[in-house]
Amino acid sequence: MYLKSLLLFSLVLFFTGIASAGDETQINQMIKDSSDTVQLEGKTYLIENPIQMKSGVTLQGVAGKTTFLLKENTNWEKWVPLIDGNSLKNVRITGITFDMNSDKQQVPYAEGYHNVMYLKSCSDVEIDSCTFINGRGDGARFKSCTNVTVHDNTARRLGHDGIFVVDCRDVNIYNNKVTTRKNAGIRDWNSVNVRIHENSIDAQLDGKGGYAGIQIEYSKYFENPDIEISNNVLTKTWGPGAQLIAYTKGLEINKGVLIKQNEFLQCGQSNNIVDTGGISIKGLDGAEIIDNVGDGCYNAFVYVSSGGDGTLIKGNTIKNTKPHIEKALAGTGAGIVNSAGSTLEVSGNSFSNNANGDTYNVN
Repeated sequence: MYLKSLLLFSLVLFFTGIASAGDETQINQMIKDSSDTVQLEGKTYLIENPIQMKSGVTLQGVAGKTTFLLKENTNWEKWVPLIDGNSLKNVRITGITFDMNSDKQQVPYAEGYHNVMYLKSCSDVEIDSCTFINGRGDGARFKSCTNVTVHDNTARRLGHDGIFVVDCRDVNIYNNKVTTRKNAGIRDWNSVNVRIHENSIDAQLDGKGGYAGIQIEYSKYFENPDIEISNNVLTKTWGPGAQLIAYTKGLEINKGVLIKQNEFLQCGQSNNIVDTGGISIKGLDGAEIIDNVGDGCYNAFVYVSSGGDGTLIKGNTIKNTKPHIEKALAGTGAGIVNSAGSTLEVSGNSFSNNANGDTYNVN
């Protein structure tokens, strides 16, 4: 009877594809022994220690079938990710679902714990066809990396940003689907030559909807950061669809951010974020906002709370703007709201059916 029960239990494990805790030991050995592609099975791997990537290796799963499940109550130190990599070249991760098991973890949200992947000082990196879910930290996080491509991924129920690049150069982020829960969908901090395009971003909308769909942030000066945000669809974001932040040395930037041909649909669903809406400007000067559609945004399509001098707002379709859901802000419900009194260049836009008129405090 004991042997029959043991056999039945083994068969259940086999057919459900659930592996045992510590599967990262086998995966790390496969990576260490490989100089090309590590092909994973279409099953669930239970992870209790980080996986260390290596230069020249592709870690490849079976899309929709290969899952890395973080063991419950995993108490790693801050900044220890599930996928780790330092000073690597030519790395690809593809076809894996990363389930960070957030409901069964004890570490804090949004404080550097349990990032799915954290790659530092790496070059020629590609992350594609992966799913990041149920996390207490970031999905894909990069610092001081060059030539980074992140495409065709899905992220939801995370504890911080979906995709986050810090001090990086030559970044291409496209065709990802992100639902925010705690912070931004896609975020850049002090990176140069970044393209963010053809992504679809929305929010969880249960009171834990996160913040901006796309967040661009500078605390360092660059003569031209060369950021282009184009052809994205941002729908019912919790905070602003796109947010442009500058402070300290970043306040000296006066060009290099282009937002064009995006759709901002009913963005700004939050009842407490002051600068919610389509596009928020908090400190950054000289952005170009061209040929976008803002339809049904709350508070404003463009809301300038500080900085913003030299911003060009041209050729946009701005319609059906509604007041802030809860806060009685000056000008709320107008298509363009200039609370900072900044010098803006506004021309060639199409306005219709905005609750508080086309513009507020705009000359």
